[in-house]
Amino acid sequence: MQADSAAPATFSDFNLPAPLLQALEELNFTQPTPVQALVLPPALEGQDVAGQAPTGSGKTAAYGLAILAQIDPKAKAVQAIIIVPARELALQVREAIKGLGKYMDAPGLRVAALYGGHAMRDEVQTLQQTPHVVVATPGRLLDHLEKRNIIPNQLKVMVLDEADKLLELKFQQEMATIVSRLPRRRQTLLFSATMPDKVMALVREYLTRPRLLTAEGGLVPGAAGEGGAAVMPSSLTLRGHVLNAVEQKPAALYHLLQQPETGQTLIFANTRDKVQELAQFLRGRGVAAEVLHGKLPQPERDKALMKLRNNSAQALVATDVAARGLDVPALDTVIQYDLPHDAETFQHRAGRTARAGLAGTAHLLATPPEQTRVQGWPAAQSVQWARLTPPNLPSASADRPARPETVTLHITAGKKHKVSAHDLVGAIINVGGLGRDDIGRIEVFDFYSYVAVPRKQAQDVKERLNGAKVKGVKVRVTDVE
Repeated sequence: MQADSAAPATFSDFNLPAPLLQALEELNFTQPTPVQALVLPPALEGQDVAGQAPTGSGKTAAYGLAILAQIDPKAKAVQAIIIVPARELALQVREAIKGLGKYMDAPGLRVAALYGGHAMRDEVQTLQQTPHVVVATPGRLLDHLEKRNIIPNQLKVMVLDEADKLLELKFQQEMATIVSRLPRRRQTLLFSATMPDKVMALVREYLTRPRLLTAEGGLVPGAAGEGGAAVMPSSLTLRGHVLNAVEQKPAALYHLLQQPETGQTLIFANTRDKVQELAQFLRGRGVAAEVLHGKLPQPERDKALMKLRNNSAQALVATDVAARGLDVPALDTVIQYDLPHDAETFQHRAGRTARAGLAGTAHLLATPPEQTRVQGWPAAQSVQWARLTPPNLPSASADRPARPETVTLHITAGKKHKVSAHDLVGAIINVGGLGRDDIGRIEVFDFYSYVAVPRKQAQDVKERLNGAKVKGVKVRVTDVE
C-alpha cells in the first residue's frame, strides 16, 4: 500500500489525547508526514502494522504517538518495549518519545534507554523506577529480562525499529528469545527501510493479521531485487563523480568540501583505519573533521555528533555505524568516499540527508568500474553522473588548524541538577553577556550540557560563566576539544 495523497491535514484528525496534541504543537509538528498518515489510523485502533519507510520519514513519531496514546502514566509497569539495533538510535528514540509525552498526566511519563556499553548498575537503578516505555538494543534487553529487572506482564506494545538492520547484525536469536518472554496478547509494530524475505519472515512470525504499509522513500515489495525497487525521497539529489583513478579521491573529497553549498557533511568510509586517515588528512588542510566508528567509546561518539550538530565541526567521517540511527537535523550533504558493499547500504547512507522533506545532496566518488557496478542498483537509478577532475590539493600544514566559527562549551550542570536549556540560555545572556540570537544549539545531558557559541565571544563567555551559579549549581565551563 502506498501513501495516500489525501493525507490528514492535521494531527487533531487522529483523535489523539490532548497532552499529545499539546506536545506536537510545541514541537511545531503540524501536518503529518506520509508514514504518519499511513501508520497512525490502524495503529491507534490496536492493529499490528508492518511499515516500510526510510529514516527521516517521521516513523519514530508515528509509532511513538501510537504507543503513548495507550500508556497509563499512573500504572507502575513497563507498557511498551521498542527494540532498536544501535545505542545511538536508542538514545534518540528515548528523547523523541519523552518529547512527545512531555505533557502526559501526572506523575508523568518515564522512558528508559538500555544498551551495551552503558553501566548495568545505572540501568538497574533506572528500572527500579519502573519506566512506562523501554527503548533497548536486543542483547541488553535480554540481559535485563533474564535477570528479571523487567517484568513485562503488563506490556501493551512491542516495536521492532529498523528490522532489516536488526537481522543484518545477527540479532535474530536474541529477538526470538525476547519475544518468547513477552505476553502473547500485545500489539506489534515493525518498521524497516527494506522488506527482504528475512524481514517478511519476521512479520509472519511476530505479527497478527498485520497491515502492510509503504511510505515514500521505502522499497516497494515485490519489485526488482531482493529488497524491491528504491523510491528515494524527492527532496534528495544524488550526484556521482567519476574519477580516473582511486588516487584522485582525496582531492575530490577536499574539492567538494570547499563548495559553499556543501555545509555540514557526513563522509562514509568502509573501515576504521580509513576513517582515521581521512579525518587526519582533512584536519591537515584546515577542515574541522570528527570521527565516528564502532570502537569509539560512547562519550566520544556523543561528542563527535554534538560537534557536527552544533556547527563546531564541518565534517564527520564515519563507518556504516552512522548509516542508521544517526540523527543530525538539517544535515546538508553526504559523501560516500568508499563504494558501499551493496545497494541497501547505498540507500541508507544517502538517506542521512534530505530527511523529513528537507533538501539534501548525496555524493558518490567512483572510478569507472565502481560506476558500472552502482548503475545496476535500483536505489541509484536517479544518480546524476559527471566526470570530475579535481584541482590540485593544498599541502598539509600543522600551522593550519581547523577553526570553525562556532565553539562548543562544556558546562558542568545537567538534568540531574534540574537544569534545563532555558536555564542555560538565561545564564548565558545575563552572566555570559551574549545576545539570545548568538546562542547556538544546546544539548542537556544528566550531569553536563553542551552549548554552541560564536568563537569570537567564547573566551569571554567562559570567563564570565566560570564559577557562576545556574539554578543554584556552581558551574565550570571548558572548551570541548
